[in-house]
Amino acid sequence: MKKCPDCGMVIANQAIRCPKCKYTFTSEDETTGGSDSEAITPAAAAVSAAATGKSDKVAGIMPMIEVNKENVDALYEQLKAAIVKRKTEFDHFIDFLENRTSWLTSPAEVKGSLACEKGLLIRSVAVAKQLLRIKDTIMPQLDEESAIIIALFHEVGKVGIEGKPLFIQEETSALGGTSTLGLSFSSRLSGSSSNSNPTYSVNSKLVHMNVGVRSLFLVSQYMLLSDDEAQAISYASDVDLLGGKLSPYTLLLSTALQMQKSIYEDSDVVSAYSFTVINPS
Repeated sequence: MKKCPDCGMVIANQAIRCPKCKYTFTSEDETTGGSDSEAITPAAAAVSAAATGKSDKVAGIMPMIEVNKENVDALYEQLKAAIVKRKTEFDHFIDFLENRTSWLTSPAEVKGSLACEKGLLIRSVAVAKQLLRIKDTIMPQLDEESAIIIALFHEVGKVGIEGKPLFIQEETSALGGTSTLGLSFSSRLSGSSSNSNPTYSVNSKLVHMNVGVRSLFLVSQYMLLSDDEAQAISYASDVDLLGGKLSPYTLLLSTALQMQKSIYEDSDVVSAYSFTVINPS
C-alpha cells in the first residue's frame, strides 16, 4: 500500500490516481514513496525494452515487427511482463480474459484478414507494438505501461461478456448444413476443427454496445483507469465523436490502430510502399 502525498489516503500500490483528491502519481512518487512503493528494477526495464522491440545495439526508429499466429503468444507474454507498477490489477484482468472469455481465440472481425482464430490477439499485440514505436519516436514522455494497457485492451469488448461471445463461429456440418459455435473460453479446443476457413457472425443475444464502450466496461471492472486511458480505450476507433478534443494517448492509439489496419494488415500496401517489417528471431 502507499499514501497519497496530498490528502494522506492509503491506496493500492498500483493505483495511478488518488480516488479522493484525484492526485496523479508520478514515476518519482513510485520510486521515492517509501518501502511500500515498488521501484522499477533494471531487470523490469530490460523486459520493458524487449516488449517494445528496442535494443541498445540498434539505432534509429525500430522497424515494425510482424505479428502472426506463430509469434503472437511470445510477443504477448513480453508485453504482459512489461507491466510492473500496475501488475496486481492487470494480472487479475488478464486472468479473467484468458480463463473466462474468448480473448485468446476470438477473431478481430467478421470479415477480413484477421477474421480467424487469434485474430483479436494478433491485432491487439500488433497495435501495442505500433503504439510503443510511435510513442518512443515522437512522445517518449508518455507512460509506457499506460500505452501497453490501452493498446492491448482498446478492442477487448470484442470478446463480448463471460458466457456470451460477440463473434459466433459458423461451422459446416458433415451433412452440408451449418451450425453456430459460440467462442467461449472452452473454444480453445476448436483449433482441432476440420474447418480451416471459418466464417463468423455477430451474436444477436448480446446487449448492443459500441466496441469502445464495452471495452471500457470490461476493463474498468478490474483496473483503475485515468481519464486519458478511458478516453483512448473508448474512442480510439471513433475519434470523430470527440470533436477534435483528443488526449495525446487517444491520438497516438488511433494513429497506431489505423497504421496497423490500413498498412500492416495489407501485404499489398506493405510491399508497394516498402514498409520495413521484420520477423523477430
